[in-house]
Amino acid sequence: MFAHAIKLMEQQHFSSEKDYLLVPHYKKHITARARNNTYYLFAKMPHQSLIATMRIASSQKTSSSSSSSSSSSSLKTTGKISSLSSSSRRRRRRKTSALFTSASSNDKPAVVILPGLGNATEDYEEFKEELSSRGYVATSIAQVARPDWLRNAAGIVKPSYWLGTLEPRPTVDWYLERINDAIDEARNASENNGEVVLLAHSAGGWLSRVYLESKEDFANAKLVSKIISLGSPLNAVPLDVPGVVDQTRGILTYVEANCLSPKALGIEWICLAGTYKTGVKEFSRERFSDFIVGQGYKQVCGAADASGDGITPVESAQLQLEGVENIVLDGVFHTPVGSNNEERPWYGTKKILDLWVSKI
Repeated sequence: MFAHAIKLMEQQHFSSEKDYLLVPHYKKHITARARNNTYYLFAKMPHQSLIATMRIASSQKTSSSSSSSSSSSSLKTTGKISSLSSSSRRRRRRKTSALFTSASSNDKPAVVILPGLGNATEDYEEFKEELSSRGYVATSIAQVARPDWLRNAAGIVKPSYWLGTLEPRPTVDWYLERINDAIDEARNASENNGEVVLLAHSAGGWLSRVYLESKEDFANAKLVSKIISLGSPLNAVPLDVPGVVDQTRGILTYVEANCLSPKALGIEWICLAGTYKTGVKEFSRERFSDFIVGQGYKQVCGAADASGDGITPVESAQLQLEGVENIVLDGVFHTPVGSNNEERPWYGTKKILDLWVSKI
């Protein structure tokens, strides 16, 4: 039915030739939903200045020959094209989000994307668009700027930092506040006021565990029903390996020892790990980049010859806890920065997202 509706969309006579010519651009921006025996198609242009909303009444199991005429008669389109200033586009963007959210069915959860260490909100905009095109329109990204990560340096003044026994709070409270705000934003855009799913990239994974342990201070933590970690270092660094220094200064050790398991918290947890590159122990000119990557892996899991996404080794990105699902994705790079669709796809790249989006 949805494929037939899209075909009708292309064949429909629009109010102007310009409107009609824009229709093919909608294909990758279409969201289809069914409610009360009526099918809805929602299409949005990337620049947000054109919206098309289509409603196709369903007569349950109609034949393809009769559906062509009956569906055409019930097809309803609205479109508006305008040249907008940047401020007007922002206002229109907010209106667009509201339209798509209110029109979609409420079977999709609110989704929050959590940036990884050194990353910023804008790094995940394309990822958010990919999720939206798959029906996850109530998606927000925690508001993080690159300089924000310097806040973690506040822990340097504590003796525990130098002893390697640093606890996450209050050093990372700024990030926990951003998670809380992002959950509010996603739920406000969703008809589903129930579950919230966190898509936690890199450090966002262990920061999520800290967040869930902080329900007394962050009320939205109790709304989280599932976490999908994307290349997150989740296990304590092995300090008995010569040359290894815990870059979290004890935080991961604390998280592993003190944070409740997902099962104890009553939530689902899915760990995604990538195998973009395998490190090597020994230096050689031929495998110089593999050697550098291996040295990075060693600081995370204690082994330079591990396989991982270029930053996080597979074994560090997995939680060996009851109820946790661990998934390994071949050829997946760690971060959206520097990624591309073919040679260096990351967890949120279109073709990789297709492999795990059903887990949301």
